[in-house]
Amino acid sequence: MTATGNAEPRPWVRRHPFWTIVIALGILLVLLWGWAWLAPFTVAMPPSQPASSYEDAIARIGAIQAAEKARGDVRPECESILMTHGGQTERVMTFLHGFTSCPEQFRVLGQEYFDQGYNVYIPRTPHHGLMERIDNETYQLTAEELAAFAGESADISQGLGNKVTVAGLSGGGTMAAWLAQHRPDIEMDMPIAPFLGIGFIPAALNRPVTHFLVLLPPKFYLWWDPIRKADNPFTSPYSYPRYSLRSLGEILKLGFATSAAAKGAAPAVPAIIMVSNASDKSVNNRNIDQLVDLWVADGARQVTAYRFPKDPVLPHDLITPDRLDNRVDVVYPVLHGLTQEAHAP
Repeated sequence: MTATGNAEPRPWVRRHPFWTIVIALGILLVLLWGWAWLAPFTVAMPPSQPASSYEDAIARIGAIQAAEKARGDVRPECESILMTHGGQTERVMTFLHGFTSCPEQFRVLGQEYFDQGYNVYIPRTPHHGLMERIDNETYQLTAEELAAFAGESADISQGLGNKVTVAGLSGGGTMAAWLAQHRPDIEMDMPIAPFLGIGFIPAALNRPVTHFLVLLPPKFYLWWDPIRKADNPFTSPYSYPRYSLRSLGEILKLGFATSAAAKGAAPAVPAIIMVSNASDKSVNNRNIDQLVDLWVADGARQVTAYRFPKDPVLPHDLITPDRLDNRVDVVYPVLHGLTQEAHAP
């Protein structure tokens, strides 16, 4: 005789395998989303090694330029640019070019500052300015590499003159913001439309999105113009028409690391000019405003926030003079005015 009245029921997970999977996936997604919202971004600040003299700075730049020529695949117009008066000057301007562009982007504006008496240095960001524009090396970029490159550029600039200003556009603006937080030997810093957040998504979502971007396969590229692709008329001949999404995330990571540092300490640079563009659809102006607010709350000595108005409509790339939609006739005088005003006693 078999007893059945006391048989134990099967566990719920065995009776409901479908819902078990659904609930497990739901919990996993909640935990993953919570991590993406809360996990901090940290990037170590490399130790600084400022140039000890003008000759030291010139030697370092010469070594960089020689290495670029030795590669054989760097476009001539994209090699690091030095405009020097033959010795140290009172003021130095260092420009950090934008993501997928190269030093040529700042040559005309750099010449204008050189004509005003500055020594000007425009270094080439790693993996940029290569002959191969389609299958480019930007997928290799990391936030740590960008921080090291920005720090090296600031180090070299110290030997070119007495007072150093660093300015950068977009991804270069992110590096400039990073330096503003960490380098007290820079007199003035001017991030221009820094890439601190993606423009077409809410500012609050940029943190979790950044965490997911840096997890993507490195060679997952997107075109700046998904319709015309390599024939994008707004891409300069020396710029890359497409980019790695993960490297985009690495730039954002550096930006969030900057904001995290700003929550605990005032920026190191005494004078900061934050430039943004009301017409910009590429970067998130709210993220830019949040960093400015942090700097002001931390007691920064001088923070100027300037936003170009919506009229005239300006592109995200405010600097490149050969863009079809450029308005450097509007932009360059404003940048000169901002730096001159900040320099005034």
